[in-house]
Amino acid sequence: MSEISIAMKTGLLSNNVKNLMNGVADIGTSNKLGVTTFSLQQFLDGQANIAMASKLGFMTSDLQLILNNIGQSGAVGLVFGLLLKR
Repeated sequence: MSEISIAMKTGLLSNNVKNLMNGVADIGTSNKLGVTTFSLQQFLDGQANIAMASKLGFMTSDLQLILNNIGQSGAVGLVFGLLLKR
Protein backbone atom coordinates (compact mmCIF):
# COMPACT_ATOMS: atom_id res chain seq x y z
CA MET A 1 0.00 0.00 0.00
CA SER A 2 1.44 3.38 -0.94
CA GLU A 3 1.71 6.37 1.37
CA ILE A 4 -0.90 8.21 -0.68
CA SER A 5 -3.43 5.38 -0.48
CA ILE A 6 -2.81 5.06 3.27
CA ALA A 7 -3.28 8.82 3.61
CA MET A 8 -6.54 8.67 1.71
CA LYS A 9 -7.88 5.74 3.76
CA THR A 10 -6.86 7.25 7.11
CA GLY A 11 -7.71 10.87 6.35
CA LEU A 12 -4.15 11.97 7.10
CA LEU A 13 -1.81 14.05 4.99
CA SER A 14 1.03 12.13 3.34
CA ASN A 15 3.49 13.96 5.63
CA ASN A 16 1.58 12.63 8.64
CA VAL A 17 1.84 9.11 7.22
CA LYS A 18 5.59 9.51 6.66
CA ASN A 19 6.09 10.81 10.19
CA LEU A 20 4.08 7.96 11.68
CA MET A 21 6.01 5.38 9.65
CA ASN A 22 9.19 6.86 11.15
CA GLY A 23 7.78 6.67 14.67
CA VAL A 24 7.23 10.41 15.00
CA ALA A 25 3.96 11.77 16.38
CA ASP A 26 2.57 14.96 14.92
CA ILE A 27 -0.41 17.16 15.57
CA GLY A 28 -2.39 15.90 12.56
CA THR A 29 -2.18 12.26 13.59
CA SER A 30 -2.77 12.92 17.28
CA ASN A 31 -5.81 15.10 16.52
CA LYS A 32 -7.22 12.39 14.27
CA LEU A 33 -6.87 9.89 17.14
CA GLY A 34 -8.19 12.33 19.74
CA VAL A 35 -5.09 12.19 21.96
CA THR A 36 -2.30 14.64 22.68
CA THR A 37 0.84 14.58 20.57
CA PHE A 38 2.79 13.83 23.77
CA SER A 39 0.64 10.77 24.53
CA LEU A 40 1.02 9.47 20.99
CA GLN A 41 4.79 9.99 21.03
CA GLN A 42 5.08 8.21 24.38
CA PHE A 43 3.18 5.29 22.90
CA LEU A 44 5.38 5.19 19.80
CA ASP A 45 8.42 5.27 22.09
CA GLY A 46 7.16 2.18 23.90
CA GLN A 47 5.50 3.74 26.94
CA ALA A 48 1.86 2.93 27.59
CA ASN A 49 -0.37 5.73 28.83
CA ILE A 50 -4.00 6.12 29.81
CA ALA A 51 -5.02 7.96 26.63
CA MET A 52 -3.73 5.31 24.24
CA ALA A 53 -4.83 2.42 26.46
CA SER A 54 -8.34 3.84 26.43
CA LYS A 55 -8.30 4.21 22.64
CA LEU A 56 -7.24 0.58 22.26
CA GLY A 57 -9.51 -0.77 24.97
CA PHE A 58 -6.76 -2.02 27.30
CA MET A 59 -5.66 -1.35 30.82
CA THR A 60 -2.41 0.61 30.82
CA SER A 61 -0.45 -2.27 32.39
CA ASP A 62 -1.70 -4.70 29.74
CA LEU A 63 -0.84 -2.26 26.97
CA GLN A 64 2.68 -1.92 28.39
CA LEU A 65 3.14 -5.69 28.19
CA ILE A 66 2.01 -5.62 24.58
CA LEU A 67 4.35 -2.74 23.71
CA ASN A 68 7.25 -4.58 25.34
CA ASN A 69 6.65 -7.44 22.92
CA ILE A 70 5.82 -5.65 19.68
CA GLY A 71 8.30 -2.78 19.72
CA GLN A 72 8.04 0.46 17.79
CA SER A 73 7.04 -1.03 14.45
CA GLY A 74 4.18 -2.86 16.16
CA ALA A 75 3.08 0.33 17.91
CA VAL A 76 3.06 2.12 14.55
CA GLY A 77 0.96 -0.71 13.15
CA LEU A 78 -1.53 -0.42 16.00
CA VAL A 79 -1.90 3.31 15.34
CA PHE A 80 -2.51 2.69 11.62
CA GLY A 81 -5.06 0.07 12.59
CA LEU A 82 -6.87 2.56 14.81
CA LEU A 83 -6.86 5.14 12.04
CA LEU A 84 -8.16 2.69 9.45
CA LYS A 85 -10.90 1.54 11.82
CA ARG A 86 -12.34 5.07 12.07
